[in-house]
Order: sequence, then C-alpha cells, then structure tokens
Amino acid sequence: MRLTLLLLIWSLFASAQQTFTVFDRNNSPLPDNQCRYIAIDSLNRKWFCTEFGLAIYDDNTWTVYQTTNSGLTDNSVKHVAFDAAGRAWISTQNGGVCVFDGTNWTSYTTANSPIAADYIRSVTIDRFGSAWICTIAGLSRFDGANWTTWNIGNSNIPVDHISRCVIENDTLRWLGTVNGGFSQMIRDTGFTTWDYLHQNFPDNSMNDLVLGPLNHLWMTCPAGALVNFYNGGWFTYNTLSSGIPTNSLNSLQFDSLTNIWLGTYDRGIVKKEGPVYYSWYTANSDMPDDNVFYTCIEGNGIVWAGTEQSGVVRFDESLWLGPKPVAEPSRLTLFPNPAHDFVNLRFDHARPDLVQLYNMQGQLIRSMHNLSAPVQRLDLTGLSRGCYLVRIAEGTRIERKTLIIE
Repeated sequence: MRLTLLLLIWSLFASAQQTFTVFDRNNSPLPDNQCRYIAIDSLNRKWFCTEFGLAIYDDNTWTVYQTTNSGLTDNSVKHVAFDAAGRAWISTQNGGVCVFDGTNWTSYTTANSPIAADYIRSVTIDRFGSAWICTIAGLSRFDGANWTTWNIGNSNIPVDHISRCVIENDTLRWLGTVNGGFSQMIRDTGFTTWDYLHQNFPDNSMNDLVLGPLNHLWMTCPAGALVNFYNGGWFTYNTLSSGIPTNSLNSLQFDSLTNIWLGTYDRGIVKKEGPVYYSWYTANSDMPDDNVFYTCIEGNGIVWAGTEQSGVVRFDESLWLGPKPVAEPSRLTLFPNPAHDFVNLRFDHARPDLVQLYNMQGQLIRSMHNLSAPVQRLDLTGLSRGCYLVRIAEGTRIERKTLIIE
C-alpha cells in the first residue's frame, strides 16, 4: 500500500514537472498555434505574439486580446516591446503599431500618422523613450510628438525592409534588413553597410540582432547561420566552421551564463554552450515542432519557444534525463546560397523521396521526386528575388533549409 502511494505521488509529481510542456489551441486559450515572438515583462508575464491575436500568461491565468475585444488593430502580431512606463508596443502585419498601457489602446497606422508602413517587423525603445519602428517601407522613429522616416529615397539606408534595430548608444544604431545586408547607422545620416555582394558577408538578411557581451553584435540569418560581428570584422558559426546543426536560424537569446539559445528553422531549440551545441527537436525529444521562431529565457532558466505549427513550448532543461543531445549535422547543404538561376542540393547520408521549394507565403513552387544522386541541381529560372524554403522528406523525417534568390 505504501509503495503504491509513493508511486502515485511520484507519478503526479512527474506529470506536473515535465521537460517539455506544450500550450496550444487544444489545451489552452492560446489563439493560434503559430507563435512568432515571445516577451516577458517586469511582472514575469509571458506575451505570446500569434497569427490570431496576442495572449498574455502569468503562469496561472490567460488573457487574450484580438480585434474583436480590444483596441488591437490586426490579429497578426509579430513583436512586442516595452517602454520605461511599462507600455507595450505591439507590432502587427497590417495594422501598424498598437500601444497598450494595460487599459488604454493607441494605434499608429498610415491612415492616422506618418509611420512608414502598416507592416511592422519590430520596435526598439531607446533611453529617451523614442520608438524605432522597423517596417517593410523604411525605419520610422517616433519621439512622442515628431516622426522621422529613413528610406532609400531620402537616405543611404540600404533597403526599405528593416527587420531589427539595436541601439548601442545615443548616436550608434545597428540595422538588420531583409535582402539588404547589415547596416551601421551613425547619428541620423551616416550609413555603412556590409552585404554578400560587396564584402562577402554571410547573408543579406537578418532575422534577429542582439547586442551581446563586450558589445559584440550577434545575428541569426535565414541561410548564413550565426554571425558574431565586432569592430568591422566577423566570424560565422555555420555547419562548416562549427558544430552548429543548421545554417537556417530564426532567433537568439543569451541566458544568465552567456550561453546562446537559438530558434531554428529545422532543428528545434539549439543551445550553444561554449564550442558545444545541443539540439532538442522532434527526432530526439518531445519537442513538437522543428521550426522555432523565437526563444525567450526566464530568470529561472526556463526556455519558452514559439513554434510554427505547435503553439508555445515551455522547456525545463534541468528535468532532462541523461546526456544532453549533442547536435547532429544537417543532411542537406545548399550551394551557392544566395543563388541566382540554380542551386545545388547536396545530400549527406540521405536519399530523399521528395524535394519541394516553397515561397514565404507557403505556395509550392518547384518539386523533385525519387532522388538517387548525392548532388542534385534545382532550376530557379524565372523566380523572383527573396527568401524561399527548401523542404526535403525521407520517410517520416523532414528537413528544411532557407534559400535566398538574388
């Protein structure tokens, strides 16, 4: 009887303390299973940016904001940032920026303000309280009264599509772009850009940009992997130069021990611990999705991951039993990447049944079947510039890579 009771207690404890806890539409109020971004506020509440609204979770209670019950102007939420007053600056795909103070909502769109576009990628707040708003049509700054926009028509900014802005000090900013390289902005007029064509920079697009220890800039790229940039030089952590399992990265976060946590396109959650990489994904763990858009680290070390199709995952590494899974190298290499008229696909230890090329809207563009040779050429003639997704399937195993066409 005592043994049975102990086993029951242990069973209840184990079920409550899971390495991976999934929150999705089936088991929680999360409004959509695609979660693009996660932020944690000063009250330790988690803000989940989904494709069908904004969800806030305080570890007990959920609050969901959508266009039908709040001042949110668009349900496709891409990013959230907090200012010194605790107000949330919420980036949307078609509704500009929404500012929420916990009670009141204010929106800035092209219909009511000089903001550059209604599609907002992210917002950064500087120490003066100005909002630096990254849009698909330029970089806008709003100081509470005045608007300023930098675009290719009025400045030397490399492209209009800006993904991230990092403020290093009052006069120095760093910009990540989509298809325009990586740019340094000095004061309000000076731009210096590093790109693939002119400096052989690893990628022309940056999904995430973080100012790390010793003022080194770290960036994740859709095809150029993890880049550490400092004082005009850089080192790329890719599948050739390191043990990183994939070159297709979405996001990065530093934990309290300066380990780097990566959200990847095809290897789930990756942890860089010094020179060693660990990967938790569908093939080696209970991680439900290989495509992780964003990872966010709590003060207690808990990792929160927003996924493409499986909602939000709470990952407690301390409960992982056995050796941590050292990352396995990717089985697919794309070269050249960026590409023009064609791309070569090299399969390492794999003979896929199917190769598919998708655009970023999820439309199937090309497909190849029953591949036997270790290297295949995929024709790209006639395709527009931009980001594409290469998907290979071998039995039940799926792998994805990002392809840039220039």
